[in-house]
Amino acid sequence: MSQQAIDVGFVEIKPVMIQRTNQLPGRVVSYQVAEIRPQVSGIIQSRLFKEGSYVEEGQQLYQIDPARYEADYEMATANLEDAEARKQNAQNLVNRYKTLIASNAVSQQEYDNALASLAQARAAVSLAEAEVKTAKINLDYTRVYAPISGYISPSSITKGALVTSQQAMPLATVRQLDPVYVDLSQSAAEVRDLQERLSASRLNKASQSEYEVSLYLRNAKKIYPHKGVLDATDVAVDVQTGSIRLRSVFDNPDTVLLPGMFVWASIKELGSSKQIVIPQKSVVIDAKGMKSVWLIDAENKAAKTPIRTGAAYGNNWIVLNGLETGDRLIVEGTMMLRPGDLVKPKPIDAGYDDMNTDVPPNSLKNQSPPPNEPKTNSEQSQQDSLESSVVNGSEKSMEGKTDHSETNQHTIEKR
Repeated sequence: MSQQAIDVGFVEIKPVMIQRTNQLPGRVVSYQVAEIRPQVSGIIQSRLFKEGSYVEEGQQLYQIDPARYEADYEMATANLEDAEARKQNAQNLVNRYKTLIASNAVSQQEYDNALASLAQARAAVSLAEAEVKTAKINLDYTRVYAPISGYISPSSITKGALVTSQQAMPLATVRQLDPVYVDLSQSAAEVRDLQERLSASRLNKASQSEYEVSLYLRNAKKIYPHKGVLDATDVAVDVQTGSIRLRSVFDNPDTVLLPGMFVWASIKELGSSKQIVIPQKSVVIDAKGMKSVWLIDAENKAAKTPIRTGAAYGNNWIVLNGLETGDRLIVEGTMMLRPGDLVKPKPIDAGYDDMNTDVPPNSLKNQSPPPNEPKTNSEQSQQDSLESSVVNGSEKSMEGKTDHSETNQHTIEKR
């Protein structure tokens, strides 16, 4: 009695172009923030801006009652005039004694005293000038200006309120929102690998700011229309999260990005490469965590093959070894399969047509050892880095731990 063929859906393995990126969670941070605080004490006479509006650098925001500071300025000015008059008198006396000392009409002691009085008068003028300058600064401080251009927050005080010099509570806050920073978080283990690749790539680039960053809003479905650049990396690890901050800069002309907003970002690193990718649902994981897939051999029979995977790519896995170009991978109908079962293959769409697949057959052969051979330390490190790049751990530092267990996406084989 001949065996009845089992209907299965398969895809033919083709390497596709994979852009190496790091998908990281992040927070939007204002490019510049200025907290407006008074430099002198007094009563607020008027508020000269509309709350929540855009203010220009140098625009007056508040007016503090200037009466006391105007009086101080006038007093300092009068003291300066008095000091200048005393200096002129001392100078005239020195000039007179200078002509008389040659005929011994005045003593040397009197001439020396006149010179000392002139020096004291000059010092008094300098002191009075400094007092005038201080009084003028305090008078100018009664007019509170915007130190930067940006959007201003609601005011914390109203007309008639008493404010004090350098008080703790700001009168308002101005934030520059175009451009903005996006601070990304990556685990220390992963960022080490990233920094090594950046250092190697920087030999052919001017700076790390040339690395392009793509941004996704909180729902991770809508891509932000403006590209950013990597601006800086922190040199210290956060002791609470075990992560390192990566700072990027984005244009924000429409103020879509607001400070504190949670976003996702992808850092374009070292360009693209050809990789084998397979649908995640085609991978079977046994009780020991080993991964395998079902293939169709030349006799249309099912054969189980162990594989080793790397990072996720959409709804697919990047395969490090175990598969070659041209293999027929069973994606549908694997539940009842046993090795050697006769199958009736039916091709299904794997989405390869939307990707660049111009790669010679077996071009990825020998890129890594067979899955049943021991891995070297460097290969193990590469594998750990690739598998950890699936947001796992980075998201923990930004929004709490999220379950990314592979068993939610794959069928676990019964022992």
